[in-house]
Amino acid sequence: MTEFQQYVRELVTQNQGKRIFSFDYNGVKYWIKQPEDVKGVWRLLKPQGMVSFHHELEVLKQLTERQAPIARLVMFDDNFFVLQDAGRTANQWIEDESVSAVQKQQVLNDCATALAELHNKAIIHGRPALRDIAWQNGEVRFLDLESIVHSNNLKYSKMRDVLVFLHGLFRFKLMTDEQVVMAIDHYVAADQQQILPAAFTLLKKLRWIYYLLLPFKPIAKMDLIALYRLFEFGRHRSQI
Repeated sequence: MTEFQQYVRELVTQNQGKRIFSFDYNGVKYWIKQPEDVKGVWRLLKPQGMVSFHHELEVLKQLTERQAPIARLVMFDDNFFVLQDAGRTANQWIEDESVSAVQKQQVLNDCATALAELHNKAIIHGRPALRDIAWQNGEVRFLDLESIVHSNNLKYSKMRDVLVFLHGLFRFKLMTDEQVVMAIDHYVAADQQQILPAAFTLLKKLRWIYYLLLPFKPIAKMDLIALYRLFEFGRHRSQI
């Protein structure tokens, strides 16, 4: 057993019941995740804590074997696993007023390219919002993949990924259509399966939702405003 492994096991022993916590080792930040420790009535309401934990670990192991760009899995056991910190999330970069517009655009472009490359590996994310994508020195890593590695309808799942990603961009009030176009063009450049046109075709079929929700536009909050913008952006792109 290495010194690192021994140190991790000591931390796990000292932090029993803590679902997730971080630590630093030789100047590198790591995260330890354990099964959720539910008590009392929550044992009845959330009985699958261990099952969910092992499912997440199995997905991480499969994705690691497939060299997917995820947070690096450095150690695991039956009751914990350790991930190396992947850096600041994309939404933190975008919301940081001290970051230049040029660098923010680079973050968006890199995230879009990485999503296409993930799809090229026949892997889907399930919820590729900017808060679930880490960026550090041009390297992108995906966090908290919700989907299993395999899907019964892989193309549809990729289309949904793209639309969720776009919706996430439009949640930012100051995000312009031009910024989104530049980012999504990077997805297109890396995409090998023409997912974006198919995603906009799907969006067109769902346009009745836009008209159904349109009366609520004057009182709409962030998520609904982002949905309006997504439909309007999709209609414009489909006409280009």
